[in-house]
Amino acid sequence: MLKGLGLTIVLFSSALAFGKNPTPVMFSDLQAELPETRRAFRPPTYEGQEDALGYSPQAFAVPPGMEARVSFWIDIYTKYSTDQGLLHDSRYPEIVYESVDFRPIMQNEALNSYQKQAARRRLVKDRKKDIEQRLKRLQKYSSPVGLQGEDLRYWYLFDVVDEPNKFRQASHSSRLRFQLGQSDRFVKGIFYSGRYLEKMEAIFREEGLPIELTRLPFVESSFNVKAMSRLGASGIWQFLRGTGREYMRINASVDERNDPLTATASAAKKMKKNYNMLGNWPLAVTGYNHGPYGMRRMVKRYGTSDISELIEKRRGRFGFASANFYASFLAAVEVEKRAKAYFGEVYWDLPRDLEKLRLTKNISVESLVNWFDEDEALTRESNYHIRRSVWKGQVSLGRGDFVWVPKESYARAETEMNNLTSVALFNGKIYKVSPGDTLSGIANQFGVRLSKLIQANNSVNPRRLQVGQKLIIPTP
Repeated sequence: MLKGLGLTIVLFSSALAFGKNPTPVMFSDLQAELPETRRAFRPPTYEGQEDALGYSPQAFAVPPGMEARVSFWIDIYTKYSTDQGLLHDSRYPEIVYESVDFRPIMQNEALNSYQKQAARRRLVKDRKKDIEQRLKRLQKYSSPVGLQGEDLRYWYLFDVVDEPNKFRQASHSSRLRFQLGQSDRFVKGIFYSGRYLEKMEAIFREEGLPIELTRLPFVESSFNVKAMSRLGASGIWQFLRGTGREYMRINASVDERNDPLTATASAAKKMKKNYNMLGNWPLAVTGYNHGPYGMRRMVKRYGTSDISELIEKRRGRFGFASANFYASFLAAVEVEKRAKAYFGEVYWDLPRDLEKLRLTKNISVESLVNWFDEDEALTRESNYHIRRSVWKGQVSLGRGDFVWVPKESYARAETEMNNLTSVALFNGKIYKVSPGDTLSGIANQFGVRLSKLIQANNSVNPRRLQVGQKLIIPTP
C-alpha cells in the first residue's frame, strides 16, 4: 500500500444547491493560498461560433425580466467575500435587507474554527429574527406615512411586489435567505480553471456547442476538482452518480466524474441532449440543474419557453436553485469576461502536460507512480478520478480504465504496460451478498469496522444491497 498524501474528498455546496438544508455561512473547500506557479490570465473570446448549436450574438444575452437576478449574482461574485454575505428575499433576490460582515468574528483569535462557524450562524439567525419582526410590523401599515429610517427603506424595497399580505409572506422562514459572498472564491476559480479551460473549450467546439457553456463550473464548483455535494454530486461539473453512469465509468477503481476533462466531454453530451429536447439555451442550462424532463413538462404546462416567464409563473415553487441557475451562469460569464475590471490582476494556473493511457490489463498503482518518476503527489494530482481504495492497496486499476501520464513518459508507460503481467483486481477478500445481508452484519461477520467496509466499497449504495453483489472485505 502506498503512503503519502491522502485524497481529500470535500463536501461542497454550490452557491445555489441548498434545498431545505441550512444556508452555509462558511466555505472551506478551496485551499487558502494559491500556488506561486502561475501564468497570465486570458480573457475569453467568443467569436467564430456561427456554426455552434443554437448560437447567435444574443444567445447568452440577459433575458428580459432577469436583469435584477443577474445583477444580484454579479454582486455576490464580485463585491462580497466569503467572510461577508447578504440577507435577502428568496423569491425576489434583488430585495436585499442588509449585508453581514463576519470579519470581526474571523479576526477573534480567542475562537477556534468551530466556534467561529457557530458565531457566524448565530449572527445570521439573530439578523433574520430582526428582519422577520420588522416585516411583520410593516404588514400593519397601509401606506408609508409615519415610517422612517429602515422601516421606510424596507417599505420601498417592496414597491416591485404586487401581492396581498406581501410583508407577512416575506417574513416566512422560507423567504428569508442568507447568501454567502464569493468574490475571493471566484478569483480562485479563475486560477484553477487555467488548468483545463483551453482543453474544455476544444471539447465543446468539437461537439459543436457554444464555449460559453464551459463556464458553468464557476457556478457548480468554482473549478474545485475535489468538490462533492451532500447529495453525492461530484467533480467540477457536479454529476450525480446516476447521471454520471450514463456517460462515464464509475467502478471500484475509478470515478470518472472527478476527471475534469472526461466530465467535460460528458457535460457537452448532456448539454446537447438538453438543447435538442428544449430548444433554447436558457432552458437547456436550467435543465442541467432542474432536469430536462421537468423543464419540458413546465414548458408544456404553461405554454411558454421563455425562462423569465416560467420563473414568474412558478414563483415560489420552482426552487431557489433552479430559478437562479441561469442567472448565476450569465453572471459568471460576465464576471470572468471582465475579471480584471472587477478584481484587478488575476492569474491562471499552469496547464497539465499529460497524455491519456487506456489500460489493456489490470495494473497496480505502484506502476502508475513509477511512470511519474515516483512522484506520488503529482500522480494523485493528475488522476483525481482514481478512488481511495486504489491508493490504499485494496483495489488495482482495471482493464478498460484510463490513467493520465506525463507526455514524456507515455511511450515508456505504454511499453511497460504491455510487458506487465495483469494483477488481481481486488486485493482483499471478496464476499458475495446473500439474501438478508446488511453491511453492518457483514462487517461484524468479518470483524471490520462498518466505516472501513463502506469506504472500501464506495461505489455501493449501503441502503440498496443486491443479492449476488460482490463486496471487498478490507483487512481488519
